[in-house]
Amino acid sequence: MAFQHGVGGLARCAQAGLLLTAALTLPSIARAETRGYVVSWFHLATYSQDGDCPDGLNPPADVMFRTILKNIGKTPAEIDALMEGFPNGKELRPAVINRGRIDGKPANVYQNPASEPDPQIKTVKGRFAFGFNLDGKVTPDDFTDPETVETGIDNQLYRVLGCFHTERAMPPARPTYPVIQWDMTRDQMPAWLVEISGIERGPDGAVKDGDVQIRINRATGPITRNATGDPQSDMTYRIDANPRWQNAAPATIRNGVLTTTAKFDFNMADDPFAVPEYNMKETRLRLRLDPDGSLKGIMGGYQPWRPIYVSFGLPGSTNEFNLSIDAPGIFYALRRMADAYPDPVTGKNTAISAAFAIEAVPAFVLDPAPAKTADSGAVGTAN
Repeated sequence: MAFQHGVGGLARCAQAGLLLTAALTLPSIARAETRGYVVSWFHLATYSQDGDCPDGLNPPADVMFRTILKNIGKTPAEIDALMEGFPNGKELRPAVINRGRIDGKPANVYQNPASEPDPQIKTVKGRFAFGFNLDGKVTPDDFTDPETVETGIDNQLYRVLGCFHTERAMPPARPTYPVIQWDMTRDQMPAWLVEISGIERGPDGAVKDGDVQIRINRATGPITRNATGDPQSDMTYRIDANPRWQNAAPATIRNGVLTTTAKFDFNMADDPFAVPEYNMKETRLRLRLDPDGSLKGIMGGYQPWRPIYVSFGLPGSTNEFNLSIDAPGIFYALRRMADAYPDPVTGKNTAISAAFAIEAVPAFVLDPAPAKTADSGAVGTAN
């Protein structure tokens, strides 16, 4: 059974009473270590700046709904009556929900987002965004990564969502809605675990440059929170035995930054009210190993765009009222800006380039137990 830890793993394992082999106690013998982490943040990587939405930001809900009501043929007097007491008008919500039209009849626009014309939401046109050059090309429409200064960055998901108030933030700040969404799902959703193996240290204890292996796996149970509500460091988790939620890739460390050296598929279950599943293709990682033992960085790749829409459309009018987002507008923009993996029949792209910010804190990680998965009802941290 493997038992790995984040930072200072050997010392803490000794304190915990684990037996170390003689080889691990001999300072004259070079040895590699494995660090374990639990993910504390994973969401759209944002880099919001003044001027990145030159057409303006998408309007707040009250303004948006007035436009919607006008577009479905309501008179000014009818609009005023429906908007009276916003957002709790008794007749407003049904009108908003059923603003789609199929064969001339009202249709639930969240279930049938193409039942209304494309509202043409405002999208990002700025120069900078986090991510990777996924297609190997540099075009005038691509971004530049503000951290690496790499050009040709492909991140169409940020372009779609980056002009909504609740999706905007400049690091280290986090955007409003993703913070709420991620936090509310932590206690129901199995944790995500990161392991980096093959790490070597120099005589001064610093991490040496060299090749490593990274694994990102689902746990059998959710995170353990500390007193502030964040994930508690140094807790123990067991990897879910289901191979579907196990991901691995070769990587290298240079100057304390880990980058993957080969593209890989990333598959991970999320809360169904967030994004049902991430099934990213051509995935890449860039992670900084911070002195405090944490990980911070970017994951990029091509994500199927329909699950992204589901995360906005499934909560229906609640999202539109509370977050000032136009769900069908997001549907159309995702479909229009998707840039990879065309459907062999329709020719339309099924995936969209994306970059996600990822952070993690040290944790102990146990190898999978046979047939023990989060899907089979195992909950809590491993003992």
